[in-house]
Amino acid sequence: MGLAGVLFLFLAVLAVILGAVTVYAWRVGSRVESLAEHGKSELLAAQRSTAELNIDAALTHVDRAAGDFGLAEEELRKLEPFTALPYLGDQVRAATDLLTTGSLTVAAVDDALTAAKGVLDVIRETHGVREGITGTIPDPSRIFGSLTPEDKRAVLAALDREVPRLVSSLDKIDAALLSLDRIPQDEVLQPFAEAMDPLREQLAGMRLSLQAVLPAAEYLPPLLGYPEEKTYLLFFQNNTELRPTGGFLGVYGVLRVKDGELLSVDTDDIYALDGPSESADRPVPPDPIRKYIGIDKWYLRDANWSPDFTEAAEVMESFYVEEAQVVGGDLPAGGFDGIIAVTPKVASDVLGLIGPVTIDDRTFDADNLVDELEFQVERGFASEGIPMSERKDIVGHLFREMIDRVSSLSLQEIVAAIGLVHRNLEESHILINLKDPVLQRVALEQDWGGRLRTVRGDYLMVVDANLASLKSDPAVERRIAYLLLPDGTGGLVGQVEMTYSHHGGFDWKTTRYRTYTRVYLPAGSSLLSVEGAMENDRLKDPAGRPGQADVYTELGRTAFGAFISIEPGETRTLTFRFRPSPEVMSQLGTGRYILDVEKQPGTEAHGLTLDLDFGMNLTDADPVEERSDWGDTRYRQVTDLREDRHFEVSF
Repeated sequence: MGLAGVLFLFLAVLAVILGAVTVYAWRVGSRVESLAEHGKSELLAAQRSTAELNIDAALTHVDRAAGDFGLAEEELRKLEPFTALPYLGDQVRAATDLLTTGSLTVAAVDDALTAAKGVLDVIRETHGVREGITGTIPDPSRIFGSLTPEDKRAVLAALDREVPRLVSSLDKIDAALLSLDRIPQDEVLQPFAEAMDPLREQLAGMRLSLQAVLPAAEYLPPLLGYPEEKTYLLFFQNNTELRPTGGFLGVYGVLRVKDGELLSVDTDDIYALDGPSESADRPVPPDPIRKYIGIDKWYLRDANWSPDFTEAAEVMESFYVEEAQVVGGDLPAGGFDGIIAVTPKVASDVLGLIGPVTIDDRTFDADNLVDELEFQVERGFASEGIPMSERKDIVGHLFREMIDRVSSLSLQEIVAAIGLVHRNLEESHILINLKDPVLQRVALEQDWGGRLRTVRGDYLMVVDANLASLKSDPAVERRIAYLLLPDGTGGLVGQVEMTYSHHGGFDWKTTRYRTYTRVYLPAGSSLLSVEGAMENDRLKDPAGRPGQADVYTELGRTAFGAFISIEPGETRTLTFRFRPSPEVMSQLGTGRYILDVEKQPGTEAHGLTLDLDFGMNLTDADPVEERSDWGDTRYRQVTDLREDRHFEVSF
């Protein structure tokens, strides 16, 4: 046989071998695909059972899914000898990583469901039910409110025990995402590629849910008085009269909890303490309070002057203790376990969940809460013959009724309530400052404690303080613009513009808007000029003299402050021009720029516009610009401050 014949025979044999391998791989792949699809179906069935609170059935489906993925992995191992082959080896490795991701997902779901079962079993046992959570309870979802204090303690203890399992679940989701990221999406078969994005999205959603639930499971028991009773000083911050940490401190309360049971909550008008304290020695207030409100003593109602809640909370507690001693009020023997501040948005969101609440023939719902409550405590009380000193008692009555309703929520609604609280913590409508160092560390790590962020590069925070302009804030739209401009000498000039548009009129709750505005920047920023600042409003300063800017060094930052007043129907802009700090300029020299823009607590979603001209071409940015803005020296973004924002630019 000649050389050509040998070559032909070799190619024929190779073709037969490759054909056999292909057929074998196809058969194995088909079995793997069938098992994986069945496992996916079992996971979907587990999801449906979980939604129905049938945890036992859900765990059965998860166990079957684990079996399916395990068998699929065994089948796929039959193809390991062929991983060295081009193309086929890539597909085998991709399938292996996908199955690993599936198995980790199943294990994560199993951990989470087992943790849930551990808590639900305790609830079941307190009701004497032995056939499962949905067994013989007439209304199985509405049981938490009927638990005795001893039962609630047992539930909180179970929640505390299951924390390690939830941590394990989160770790496995992270591992699953890493496994998924190893797969080169552009090199695998289309079915593999099409499966990756939905799986990644589902895993990210699970991760987000666990990240919300885990802190609640880990820290809810001690916060709710397990195993020791807790006493909190509570402040209702009215953000219709905006102040640095969220709103005017109009109502305070003392709240005692033990084993998840609300032992007592006593609320009162802030003036019940401030009024009697007028004859006592008080500290001198910050200069803007003294100048624009016209008082020379610093009272509890103005205690939240620092925008950093960790500092403001100390002042709030200290002032409360001082003024409570003036009126002979009782103070907890061991001091308070924490300071909690909430805005009306939290109450509105809760009403959206539990439905309308009626107090003394007045119905409050998510839409009318702020206006209806404001009218009652400012005007309505007088026509009903309620003494001035009791006008805010309705706040306490409403709060207690809402707590009672929340304690009777269904388990599904409790999960929704946890999400509601988490969202308001994220948006700084709830701020907490805790004495327990472990809990406080977690609160700060989660950014729930209202401490200003660490300055990592460039930084901006705009803080308004409504000074004697009633409840005008809802009528005032704010837009913040931050600009960087080349100065022609190789440096930059920064500019912060706050534009206020007053869409209201003059009535019992709205008037001209008077605000002392502070802009916080990295330490070392130097003021060049201010435009739009006013000496006072048009009534107190008819000549309309321009105001000056104050410069502060506080909270590890440089701050500029100025007063501005906006009449109804008017739009005004307050502008600060400055030199960026040397640290910001040095960071630019490394080819990278970082900007954190922090929202003021209590605000909803101020408009934010960035127009940053660095004088050098951008190579990358996060978030990305609109495609039409690519290819120049400027970085532009239009967004809002519903939450803190982070930006990064590379050159």
